[in-house]
Amino acid sequence: MKRDGFTLIELVMVLTVVFILAAVGAWRISGMREEARAVAQSDALATVQRMQSLADMEGLSIMANNTLGRILELQTKLAARGHYYYQMNPTNLAAQVAYDSALRQWRKP
Repeated sequence: MKRDGFTLIELVMVLTVVFILAAVGAWRISGMREEARAVAQSDALATVQRMQSLADMEGLSIMANNTLGRILELQTKLAARGHYYYQMNPTNLAAQVAYDSALRQWRKP
């Protein structure tokens, strides 16, 4: 008489392989998250540097201490001259702002 199904050893082997693949996948995803955060911080810093350069060309004064409030003030001045930026806080990447052309002011999205 022929039996259908899997043996206990086959099931244990398959589960072992699945757990190993899940562990490797979780390890790789955690590394990718840290890498993405570093890239985002680098991009935010580059954007602030471009803003400072543009402000210098426009003749606007820049303080060395760029807090989010100072960045928003600078963005408002640049937006009034026809330059628009969609920016995030370079210190914690949490406070995103967007320019509302109807209200002509910066707002949280």
